[in-house]
Amino acid sequence: MYFVLFISAILAVTAFAPLLPVDWWWVRIGDFPRVQLLVAYLVWLLVLGVLYKQPYAKPAAGLMVASIAIQLYWIFPYLPVAPNQVEWAESQDQDVRLRIMMSNVLQENEDSAALLRLIDEQSPDLVVLCEVNQRWIDEIVSLREKFKFHVEKPMENTYGLAMYSNLEIVSSEIRAMVKESIPSIDATIQLPSGQPVRLFVIHPNPPRPGEDTTKRDGELVLVGREIGDGESAIVLGDMNDVGWSRTTDLFQEVSGLLDPRKGRGLYPTFNANSWIWRYPLDHLFHSDDFRVVSLQTLPTIGSDHLPLSVVLSYEPSAENTQSGPDLDADDQKDAAATVEALNQPHATDQPEE
Repeated sequence: MYFVLFISAILAVTAFAPLLPVDWWWVRIGDFPRVQLLVAYLVWLLVLGVLYKQPYAKPAAGLMVASIAIQLYWIFPYLPVAPNQVEWAESQDQDVRLRIMMSNVLQENEDSAALLRLIDEQSPDLVVLCEVNQRWIDEIVSLREKFKFHVEKPMENTYGLAMYSNLEIVSSEIRAMVKESIPSIDATIQLPSGQPVRLFVIHPNPPRPGEDTTKRDGELVLVGREIGDGESAIVLGDMNDVGWSRTTDLFQEVSGLLDPRKGRGLYPTFNANSWIWRYPLDHLFHSDDFRVVSLQTLPTIGSDHLPLSVVLSYEPSAENTQSGPDLDADDQKDAAATVEALNQPHATDQPEE
């Protein structure tokens, strides 16, 4: 009896703890394995079914049912049975399409040739890379010839960024939304049709033992605030968060951007070396004047992240039929509190690596 109740209680904690509005790493890590935990709850519920005649089985089963409901609440918007947040493209005009490939290359990964081959195969208009250091920049220098425009910010702390584009980069700036050691790219590109698009490339801190999510959460809110009403915009990169977390929800509410994953699937990108512990950490969000042509994960390049390919179509008529989440008064308070946390003593002193 005690064993069954103990296991049930532990499993229930993994569902209820992430509901706490805190940025403690040991709580926020619970946002990630919701799918895996859901499977664990279902298996344990079957075990409890065998013990249904025991008086302690019913309260334990009740905990599991409540836990299953919590996980389904967060995961459901990403299942193929849920409504698409972003509509499928209607226009066939190639001049309004944007082919994007992004990848966290893993700084220690030495197989740059695999990345270059994949770029050749995919022929994207825009390539976005995370975790590039100077060695990576030197090994992929051929991309400067393949793409007309580039922005590079190599770092040795796993937070380096690079962007290569065959579409004109009208302007670009390397910014530090939280710390100088965690850069982001703020750029404006121009589609062949002439439409300008604001582009943010980010790679915030992940939650991990000893490091809370203060910097990650604050950076996402700050970037979300940068997106202006009516502005064509895309925010992408390794966000070190899953789409079904409160943090990403808040980012969408602040920015008003859409998630093309919703209603289409999970598209997990990390960990590429595991079939069980995989989560969607690499994201692309966009304004409501885009529809999606295709969305897919790509073959491994030796990194612990799978590359992600997204093809978008700029279609202003989409603004009438799709829209991002609203930012209500409570969300505004949450966003303000998230940014204010960055100003607390030592909030950004935790190591990045």
